[in-house]
Amino acid sequence: MPETKVSGRDYILLADIDGNATFKPVACLTTNSFTSTNDTIDSTSKCGNSYTPSPVFSQSFDCEGFAIDETGSPSKDSYQQLYAAHAAKTQFAMKMGKATPVAGDVTYSGSVFISEFTVTADDADDVKFTATFVVTTPPLTQTETA
Repeated sequence: MPETKVSGRDYILLADIDGNATFKPVACLTTNSFTSTNDTIDSTSKCGNSYTPSPVFSQSFDCEGFAIDETGSPSKDSYQQLYAAHAAKTQFAMKMGKATPVAGDVTYSGSVFISEFTVTADDADDVKFTATFVVTTPPLTQTETA
C-alpha cells in the first residue's frame, strides 16, 4: 500500500472564537501540536506489576507564532483576539488539521479555552506569541474526511 506523508505546513489550528461557525486560522504559526494524556494508576505491589488507566484524561493544543496586526475584516485570529479570549475565559470551538481537507485527511475538533498565553519580544526579532488551548471535555472528536 502506498503511503503519503502529511506536510506540517498544511496542518494548522483553526478557531471559531466569535462563535459564528466560521473557523479562521490561528496566525501566523511556526509550530502547533496536540497532546493527549491518559494518566495511569500504579497498582504495583509485591504480588506483581499492575497498571490501569486513570479516570483523569486531558488534552490540549499548543502553538507558537508571529504576532500579526490585521486591518479591515480579519481573515486570521491575531494574537490580540487570542489574548482577549484568554482574558475573558472564553470557551470556543477549535480544530487541528488541513485548512482544506480532502479524502483521508484527519481533523481533531472540540471545545477549548486558553489556559496560557505568552508574548515574547526579543531584540532583533519579530514579536512572537505562544498559547495553550485546553480541551474542555475530552476526548476530542477525530474525523476522517470522506
